[in-house]
Amino acid sequence: MAQRVALFLLGISSPLILLTFIVGTAAGEWLFAVLAMIFPVALITLGAQRQGQLGPLAWLFGTLASFLVACVVVMLVWRGQILQAPWLGGLPLTTAVQVYGLFLSPLVLVSLAYAWTFESRGLRQDDLDDLRRRFGRDKPKS
Repeated sequence: MAQRVALFLLGISSPLILLTFIVGTAAGEWLFAVLAMIFPVALITLGAQRQGQLGPLAWLFGTLASFLVACVVVMLVWRGQILQAPWLGGLPLTTAVQVYGLFLSPLVLVSLAYAWTFESRGLRQDDLDDLRRRFGRDKPKS
């Protein structure tokens, strides 16, 4: 299920991102921003699934996608209004959202999720043995 949803999102967002980038309308800017935030989450989802399931990571990736979209919406709403917008951490709001929200938060969130779920979701010895069998690494050297 997770694989189908991720592939659907990737398949639909790729041409739409390109189209909105080329056309350049006001509505296209918003669509471009939202799809550009969903695209990497769909890629991460494909890499994190095991046998078509995400397990405990499903809520995390949904939260991550929602958070990234919210950050982009805030940036679009406050763009061009540096003097009127509030400041956060010594930075204008849009810059703070970009630095803290789009760059640092996903890095920390995905890293922690990887660490917390490594034992249950990471490579197991069976997986490594299967890879060795597939690629002929277990054959004795002559």
